[in-house]
Amino acid sequence: MHLYQKLFKRSIRMKRLTQTLLLLCSLSLIGMLPAAPACAEVQWSTLGTIQLDDTPKDIALSRDGTTAYVLAERSILLISLQENKVTEKIPLNETFERISLSADESTVYLTKPNAQQIVLLQISQLYEIPVGTSPIIGNPKAPVSVVAFLDFQCPYCARVYPTLKQLLEKYPKDVNLIIKHYPLPMHRFAEQAAKAALAANKQKKYDKMAEILFAHFNTINEQTIAQYAQEAGLDLTKFNKDTSDAEIPGILAADKQLAQKLRVRAVPTLFINGAAVKDRSIEGLSHMVEQSLKKKK
Repeated sequence: MHLYQKLFKRSIRMKRLTQTLLLLCSLSLIGMLPAAPACAEVQWSTLGTIQLDDTPKDIALSRDGTTAYVLAERSILLISLQENKVTEKIPLNETFERISLSADESTVYLTKPNAQQIVLLQISQLYEIPVGTSPIIGNPKAPVSVVAFLDFQCPYCARVYPTLKQLLEKYPKDVNLIIKHYPLPMHRFAEQAAKAALAANKQKKYDKMAEILFAHFNTINEQTIAQYAQEAGLDLTKFNKDTSDAEIPGILAADKQLAQKLRVRAVPTLFINGAAVKDRSIEGLSHMVEQSLKKKK
């Protein structure tokens, strides 16, 4: 009996100890939890109103938040959120309930009420891209223009440039190439290389200089740029003077502003007669050229 009492008392002590430890653990965990957010008054105001000529039903936003795709009763309305106005209207022959966008914004997904299907609508925006003072390679009066935003230290640009030259050889009378420079901040000598190419353009040797720069994209620096200028057959005295021409930074600044307006996010980015290029293979480029030529007839 004495042994039983001892075991019973020990059991009681262990139980109390366990309860104490559990209580301490609970209190420590509670202390680790984030404090409840303080109550704050919500303030709001109406920014404005966009007048529509159709009744809106659903809305999807572009990835950069500059364009709203509004599904209405009889149309899809594209609204510039920077200008707060409708910029495009796509008529619809059917009634839809919801709208969604693909990641690259080239496809619109539409759903019908009480229908077990999704309708896919391909959208291709055509941009008006000014030539400005940009270098033109090929026939300046060609009916089809390929506009390329490039960076001389970009390996993908170096890969696509020979394909673009191949396209010019395939359509010598019908296609020209317009170069817009978009040097990325991560590429230390890309802007200097762009200035060098524009200086070469003043001696009508832009294409030759560009070919050499792209062929050596991974070895471009201050010293090699001078070597490549000599290799391109440039008058080095004039070249050195032209690289400091006040006009060149203005051209680069205009190219960057245009890239932002066209929502260029990476290089290379290509447009054919204002339409963004998705397939940069010679087959994909040729197909877009053929489509553009058909529209010109």
